[in-house]
Amino acid sequence: MVFPFFPSFIRGHPQVSSHTPDTQQPRSRRRIGLREQFNAPLRRHPWNSKKQWTRSQLARERYEFFDTRVTGREEIWASLKAVVDLLVEGDLQTAQSILDAAGITVPTGDLINGAYDEVGNLYQIPEHIIDDPDNVITDAQDAAAKDEDKGETIDEDEIERRREEKGKGVIKSEDMLNVKARLSDRGGPDIVIPVGKDQNVRVLVRKIQEEASIPGKVKVKIAYLGKLLKDGETLQAQGWREGHVVNALVFQ
Repeated sequence: MVFPFFPSFIRGHPQVSSHTPDTQQPRSRRRIGLREQFNAPLRRHPWNSKKQWTRSQLARERYEFFDTRVTGREEIWASLKAVVDLLVEGDLQTAQSILDAAGITVPTGDLINGAYDEVGNLYQIPEHIIDDPDNVITDAQDAAAKDEDKGETIDEDEIERRREEKGKGVIKSEDMLNVKARLSDRGGPDIVIPVGKDQNVRVLVRKIQEEASIPGKVKVKIAYLGKLLKDGETLQAQGWREGHVVNALVFQ
C-alpha cells in the first residue's frame, strides 16, 4: 500500500524542490558576469565589537590581512584595500569610484556580504577589517603618528618639486628605472615611466598623470602585488622589482 504513493510523495514534497536550488545558488552566482551581477551603492558597515580594539591595532590587522592574500586577483585585493581605507575615513564617494574603476560589484552594498570581480570571483573580508567598530578606542599616539607621517611626506614631495624646478633634480642614467604602469581606466597599452631609484611613488604618480594626460582632479593610486603603495616611499623600498608591472588605479 505504500509503493503507489511513493512517487507522488517525492514529486509533491515541498522541501525537495526548494533545497536543491539553495545549495546550488552560491556556485551559479560566481559565474554571473559583471553586467548581469546586481550591484548596490557602497555603504558603511556599522557594528560593535565585544573585543576592545584601538585604531592602531585595527590598522595592523588590515595590513596583515591584505598582505597575506594568496587567492583571487592581486589588483582586486589592492583595490579592496584602498576601498576599506577610505571606508574607515568615511569617504564613500571615492571608495565607490575605486570599485567602479576596478570593475568590482557589491550586491548588497555591504562588504561583509562579499564583493565580486568582473569574472564572478568572490572576495570576502572579515568584519574588523572592513571598518572600525562604533566602540573603537581612540589611540592618541596612533593619531599623532599619522599626522606626523603625513607632514613628512608632504615636505618631502615639496622638496622634490623645488629640486626639479631649480634643475638640481637631474638623475644619472644608471640611477634611472623604467617602470611599466597599467592604467585601470583603459584597455592598454601599458605606459613606461622613467623615475629615479630614490624618487618616491608620488613622483611616479605625477609623471603617469602627465604621460597619460590625466586631469589633475582625477586621482591615481599605485598598487603592486595586491598592496596599495605609500606615496612617500620609493618603489624598491616597498618590494617592487625591476621589470614588474605596477597597477595605476585611476578614479575621480
